[in-house]
Amino acid sequence: MSAASRAREICGATISLVKGLHVTLTNWVARPRITLQYPKQRPAIPTRFHGLFILRPDPNRPRGTSCTACLLCWKACPSDVFRIEGTGHGKERHPIVFEMDLSRCMYCHLCIEACPFDCIAETEEYELAVYSRDSFIHHFDLLSRLDRPQGRLHGELLAEPAEKAGEEVAGAAGATDAQ
Repeated sequence: MSAASRAREICGATISLVKGLHVTLTNWVARPRITLQYPKQRPAIPTRFHGLFILRPDPNRPRGTSCTACLLCWKACPSDVFRIEGTGHGKERHPIVFEMDLSRCMYCHLCIEACPFDCIAETEEYELAVYSRDSFIHHFDLLSRLDRPQGRLHGELLAEPAEKAGEEVAGAAGATDAQ
């Protein structure tokens, strides 16, 4: 190997190294940080996120939900997630047992689309880790709770927080008008 070819090889390697370091330094300095410091910083939830389920409240119906135990969600579910038992007839029909085994759920949204009364909804709650398989089975009482940690149904606030948010928006609008 001649000295000239050896010098060309060293020069090419040095240029390649400088180009690689330039890319690395550009990404290290110029790019915004993507990683969140998770427990302290929460990610923004997309509007079509498929999170934990909730039964929408209806205080005028038996058991406080608009569910009539029609079993259409059960029929639409490809994963056999639901266990529903109902009682009553006509407008008085309501579930006495409503369970969802979320360890089987694919979060496909078919049960929500099948429900003619719009009583099943998905929240923005994404922290679903549990320590036992039995904890994946959500019973009626847990599904109809309104005090969820995230407290949102795809952008719409639940019960009490909705009123507070409305007051905050009205207060912010008044502050904007004053400027």
